[in-house]
Amino acid sequence: MVAKMILPLFGGSPAVWNTCLFFFQTTLLLGYGYSYLTPQRRSQTILHLLLLLIPIAFLPISLTKNWLSFDINEPILGLLIILVLSVSFPFFAVSTSAPLLQKWFANTTHPNSSDPYFLYIASNLGSLLGVISYPIFIETNFSLTTQSLGWTIGYILFFFLTLGSAILSQLNIQEEEKSPVPKTPIARPTSQQKTQWVLLSFLPSSLLLGVTTYLTTDLAPLPLLWAIPLAIYLLTFIFTFATPPILPEKNLEKILPLLLATLIFLSLLKLLQPVWLLLPLHLVGFFGIAATFHGQLAKSRPDTEYLTSFYFWISLGGVLGGLFNAIVAPLLFPNVLEYPLILGLSLLLLGLPTTEELQEKLLEEERNKQAIVASLLNSKEVPLKGSKSLTSKFQIPLILTSSIAFLLCFLLTGFQIKYFQDNLIAIFCTLFLLIIIRSAFKLNAIRFSSSIILIVLISQFYLPGMGELLFSERSFFGVNRVLYNQSENYHSLLHGSTLHGKQSLDTERRYEPLTYFYKSGPIGQVFQALDKSKHLSHIGVMGLGIGTLAAYAKPGQDWTFYEIDPLVKKIAQNPEYFTFLKDSKAAVPIILGDARGELENAPNNYYDLLIMDAFSSDSIPTHLVTLEALQLYLTKLNKQGILIINISNRHINLEPVLGALAQKLGLANLRQLDLNVSPAEKKLGKSPSHWVLLARNQDDFPELVSPAWQSIPNYERSPLWTDNFSNIFSVLRLFQPSLSFYQVIG
Repeated sequence: MVAKMILPLFGGSPAVWNTCLFFFQTTLLLGYGYSYLTPQRRSQTILHLLLLLIPIAFLPISLTKNWLSFDINEPILGLLIILVLSVSFPFFAVSTSAPLLQKWFANTTHPNSSDPYFLYIASNLGSLLGVISYPIFIETNFSLTTQSLGWTIGYILFFFLTLGSAILSQLNIQEEEKSPVPKTPIARPTSQQKTQWVLLSFLPSSLLLGVTTYLTTDLAPLPLLWAIPLAIYLLTFIFTFATPPILPEKNLEKILPLLLATLIFLSLLKLLQPVWLLLPLHLVGFFGIAATFHGQLAKSRPDTEYLTSFYFWISLGGVLGGLFNAIVAPLLFPNVLEYPLILGLSLLLLGLPTTEELQEKLLEEERNKQAIVASLLNSKEVPLKGSKSLTSKFQIPLILTSSIAFLLCFLLTGFQIKYFQDNLIAIFCTLFLLIIIRSAFKLNAIRFSSSIILIVLISQFYLPGMGELLFSERSFFGVNRVLYNQSENYHSLLHGSTLHGKQSLDTERRYEPLTYFYKSGPIGQVFQALDKSKHLSHIGVMGLGIGTLAAYAKPGQDWTFYEIDPLVKKIAQNPEYFTFLKDSKAAVPIILGDARGELENAPNNYYDLLIMDAFSSDSIPTHLVTLEALQLYLTKLNKQGILIINISNRHINLEPVLGALAQKLGLANLRQLDLNVSPAEKKLGKSPSHWVLLARNQDDFPELVSPAWQSIPNYERSPLWTDNFSNIFSVLRLFQPSLSFYQVIG
């Protein structure tokens, strides 16, 4: 709910979700730290109930205009500040409940008080229900205002339930046994055990964010996809903390090594098709890793005396995983390397024994030695118990084989010092993490050395199958790559796996707009008609890309581009990559910031034409196509102004949304779904596209000769999107099989 409130400000970037998740993990750590450090006394219970009353002053949760400002060059800091101001106090109070209530329960006379960890299953089951119900039920039926009010009511109910639990725990508190026989001392968790807890929770947490980023930017930029990895993550806690555990952990360890090695290769090879196979494959791999490591956490959980300590250390591992992916990786890694690197480290840890298993193994070996001595003294054979192999027999050969395979790929692509230098920091950071793992789990020399080779080669790996890589850099808004296709002689810009524009390097074709902006396509037809019927003076464009639309500029016109990502501006203005802005016949200033927010500063009735072409990977930011957004655009357009929206998308059909908005505002509309791209046009650089035109009157549209321009049909139950309500689920093409755009583009 909070991420959805904040998302519009940051251009719909997937990094918003990762940063929010990191924030909530950090707040959870603070809550667990409070539960860990607070002495368990009657006075503490009263203090905690008073603490739970404080967040009521901050409810219902909302964002004010004063908070909605941030430095475009430091978006993560701005996002974290907004989260602290809006939701930190309520969530901190809620985050203390899981360990604290379990500790209260452990001190009662209840028959199950000696093992309260089953309550952790209930906690994660509640989280899972929240994750699943939000996109399917809550978001689709309730506005953000109603959601926030509902959460406030839920919090008040939570307070009274906690009050009831406190009263019951005090009435049934377990008295200390007054016996002359001293109690058996409980071993305090060692530093090695705590380090293992941190690492065993760090890897699944990092992979949760890593696989989410990879799936939503590279493999399938599909809305709501973020919910699936998080649901899997919570599900593994439920399965592994059950008594007995539901999952066959040993069977998972047998199949995971080969699966993880495959996933590493697939992610580095940029193999993106077929999605129907690769998507579940990555999710199954993530499920296997999370289940295996969470299973080891469940088996190593301590006595209830150290329950809050256990939760504190695994929460610390979760925070470090979020910190690594959400904050550190975007700053240090030029590409999304954290995903294959953490997959490699997970491969390394499979089959390694925990401290408890090592102790069991040593005891077993000692018993075998005693049995050998006894057999020699008695002169008869004694059957020995075989020492259980705790390391998969396929593990080391697989790591060595993977290292050799990567080395061969590396040698075939040729050594390029540039890629080594770009990833040098990534190599050192991962090797430092590897050294910590070696210390905590006592890696043998062969596994440790082969892992170093594998990690170095993963961070160095580059396959020039998509063209020669000219530039690659990462920002808060994603990874942008500039590629050179030698066979067709053009440069292209990719954001994740989505093409955001390309330009021919042939002298005679240098000025031609390609891809979605092709002259024979919908936008080309519009400009051709406008040049005949209207005199355009001021044109605004939301979304820069490589500046392709500047190819339609005429002398004397004033074009303004609005772009949220400084990296995109840097690429588009570099004539070594693209020259549309440099070659433009009109002035083309670029304003950095969220297009909708920056448009508020533009003069009213100023633009003759507003073009919305803003994308985050393949997704259109929802806040740019709401009722309030269109009302803003209309105030910036003159009376005969036209709003043009590019809704080309593999997964979402925004036609029903724009149709409902046009009907609500009384706007005339036209649309064209251009799928008939001939092989000759495709070879020349044209892409299928989907465009919508909106104006106050039908007469404001130019004379468009093509019969493909038609009014938006009346869709049944067309959703009316506002800033307070939007329903992505209802416009997914997966639930609209009659539309063929996904099949053609995908």
